[in-house]
Amino acid sequence: MDEADDPPEDDRSGDRRAGPPTADRVRVEMERFAELIRDLARRDALLSAVPFLIRRLGDLRSLLFDYEVRATEHLLPVENSDEREARRIVREAEERLRAMKEEWGDHWTPDDADTGSGGEDDTSP
Repeated sequence: MDEADDPPEDDRSGDRRAGPPTADRVRVEMERFAELIRDLARRDALLSAVPFLIRRLGDLRSLLFDYEVRATEHLLPVENSDEREARRIVREAEERLRAMKEEWGDHWTPDDADTGSGGEDDTSP
């Protein structure tokens, strides 16, 4: 295995911090990746380091996406309190419907409530 395939000792690709990454951290990681590319090119080891570079690029891509979504919130939908409340009501109604189907079976319909029928298993006329 070539020296270029080995990650640098200060590699932080596995470093998972709580919360969104800071702009400073993103900037430092991008500069570190750029310096890595320049160093490998100076040593004429760029092509032999492709597997390592692909892994590092994947880590950097994840960091950039995390920053874009969580820190800047550019990709998050704008949500107001009315929309949030409406979604909560719909989720609760869907959960009640699922619970009702589990209790009554899949063959129950709202019309059955008017006639007192329990669905397919009901033998009354």
